[in-house]
Amino acid sequence: MPDLYIITGSNGAGKSSIGPEYLPPNIRSRFSVFDGDLLFVKKRRELFPAQVPSPKEARKLAYEYVSDTFDRLVEESLRRNETFVYEGHFTNDATWLTPRRFKDAGFRIHLIFLGLKDPDISHLRVTDRVNDGGHYVDRLTIEANFYGNLEKLNQYLHLIDHLTIIDASGVKHNTLAIVLDGKITSAVAVDELPKWFIDYLPNVVALISD
Repeated sequence: MPDLYIITGSNGAGKSSIGPEYLPPNIRSRFSVFDGDLLFVKKRRELFPAQVPSPKEARKLAYEYVSDTFDRLVEESLRRNETFVYEGHFTNDATWLTPRRFKDAGFRIHLIFLGLKDPDISHLRVTDRVNDGGHYVDRLTIEANFYGNLEKLNQYLHLIDHLTIIDASGVKHNTLAIVLDGKITSAVAVDELPKWFIDYLPNVVALISD
């Protein structure tokens, strides 16, 4: 059975830098992670100003390139019945259409979620990243991603066959819960869960409490 691996979580939580380390070694060695943010930045820099004089037009073209590339890779993976790995934000119903397509096609869905304590930490991480030459994300988007990712993960929990939730707030990450086929296989005690987990992932908390 083929697999879909998803890496998601708050801005600055380490989806691109640390997230792939949580993939199984055989997946990490055989498949590259599609990272739309990094591809967008790379393509925009390629276009502006060398090829496109307008930064607005360069952003538009870069976004279209990323979208077209992602759609092509998804279709190829589904057609070949081949494992696919990507990272991103899942903050609205539309972003869950792709995982649902893979699920309906018989893929097992694995999701790795990297959470942070609050949007303030997320904002600080992004600021540090920008200072190191990384891509910028505005505060409004950071907050929308922080809360939206959690809300929709809770809502679409039933689509995920294998879920790993990690607190990436500190230097040392803490695996908070692992859900396999709707059952908790590993979790910290409910009274030790961080507030963001308790407040925004009640469906997972309920599984831990059972």
